[in-house]
Amino acid sequence: MNPVSKEQLPFSPESVKYTGLFVNSPEHLLRQFPPRHEVVVAHHSTNWYKPTSLSELEIGKKSSLKIIGQAADDKCFALLVENPKSKNQYPHVTIFHSADVSAVYANELLERAVKEDGLEMFPEPIFVDVTEGYVGVDEQLVM
Repeated sequence: MNPVSKEQLPFSPESVKYTGLFVNSPEHLLRQFPPRHEVVVAHHSTNWYKPTSLSELEIGKKSSLKIIGQAADDKCFALLVENPKSKNQYPHVTIFHSADVSAVYANELLERAVKEDGLEMFPEPIFVDVTEGYVGVDEQLVM
């Protein structure tokens, strides 16, 4: 995804695929959590998929994302995060997944991990720098 300028903001939510907090250095996360599957993601925590409003979107706002736990199975690895803007039940960053599932599978993984006591909480949180933005339906990243 290539960032585009703030001047190219959409005029309607229909132009936006999802809003999120985008990891400033995915490489840093991948050094801490090396990929074990072929599809590597590690670049964002979704705030809102197919938003119906952009009023709370703060393009370019920099902050820290608190990583508090992790879950994994044979298809996916995701980090549980504290993202107050996320509409997901379990806000997360998908780090990697197998080719037979999509990144959205991390939602199911975390839900199951919580129910089955398979969620590993970290003794100390990890912080990563993020920037708020969105991905348009054209797959362009704006932040």
